[in-house]
Amino acid sequence: MNPGDLASTLVVFLEDRHGKALVRLPNGSKTSLPHECLDLVEVAENLPDHVSRDDLASGPVRERHRRPASSLSDPLLSTLAAAMAHLVAAVDTSTDEEASPDAASRWFEYPASLFHRLGAQDRHRLADLFRDAARKEPEGTWRDALLELPEAFGLDEDES
Repeated sequence: MNPGDLASTLVVFLEDRHGKALVRLPNGSKTSLPHECLDLVEVAENLPDHVSRDDLASGPVRERHRRPASSLSDPLLSTLAAAMAHLVAAVDTSTDEEASPDAASRWFEYPASLFHRLGAQDRHRLADLFRDAARKEPEGTWRDALLELPEAFGLDEDES
């Protein structure tokens, strides 16, 4: 291996720290990386017990849990998803005087039905885009509201 060559290593994601991923390296030390550097996006508990290091470096396990490239490379899609996420979070966090709960519910019925029509892979991709928008925000209640959107819309569910 030469300086400048691409390298890949297994890291353990610890937490988001100011918009970057805090990870533990194989030698036990910690470092921060842009979230885009993390290729395998799966919680360790969700992986099969029998997964080996080689399975994660290549092969079907890695491909099944790999982040969709288009969620990172399509600025229009990322921008639209971020705009939608911020709009929904703004309505969700508004007071009853600013936006009545009944009105807010009506406003989100149609987008929710559109999201429900998407296939599981596209719903997961949209959930990732919402989470990407949230990660760009500082820690706090606004970011937490954005992070709740995938679950609120049922985007992480596998059934269509």
